[in-house]
Amino acid sequence: MWIDLLILSYFLWIAYYDCRFHLIRNIDLVLLLLIQSFVYLGNFLIALSAISIYLLLNLLAKGKIGAGDVKLSFFCATPLGSLSEILNSISFAWIAGGLFALTRRPQAIPFAPFMIFGTYMVKIL
Repeated sequence: MWIDLLILSYFLWIAYYDCRFHLIRNIDLVLLLLIQSFVYLGNFLIALSAISIYLLLNLLAKGKIGAGDVKLSFFCATPLGSLSEILNSISFAWIAGGLFALTRRPQAIPFAPFMIFGTYMVKIL
């Protein structure tokens, strides 16, 4: 339980940093990998499917999704146990991000908070 709270707090740090600077630092992802490897080592192969989905979305969107978001998709998928949970998480993230974009109309959308929101919505539900 404590390690899950540590992972959640680190996700919140990444979301805050992305909102503030529109950047997901590689050092944060490496530290998150170290923390998650203690709990979710068996889910790393399934998380590769999330990265491939986001890479496909990045190709279709012609690079509008940042490289940090593509890398973060792996770490957001590791707490999830199946491909259907990953797809549900992506759906929650895109719906929440789309609603945010419709209401705020920003130049650039920090997508990390919505990816993390989608992950934990699937975990809760």
